Amino acid sequence: MDDVMKMNQFLESDLTMAIVEVICIEELARILVRAVHEGDSERAENAIRDIQKSHNELNRLRENKRKFSDAMKIMEQSQSPTELIEKLERMF
Repeated sequence: MDDVMKMNQFLESDLTMAIVEVICIEELARILVRAVHEGDSERAENAIRDIQKSHNELNRLRENKRKFSDAMKIMEQSQSPTELIEKLERMF
């Protein structure tokens, strides 16, 4: 990952949570490396599991942004409120 995370991947309202998850992943990666060097398999497995959880959360936050962007496009393209509601219902 670059030193600077691309913030346009997330909704503004999700930025704080995304930053927290990235910091968590970075710290867990350090714990994982230490555990591997020390031969502590259980701690390494726990770190891997927690890294995966944080990664999944980042993916969920990215998906929020994608859905919001898609919804905005649908709103712009809809001819009527009824059409808009139908399209958004199919989307979600």
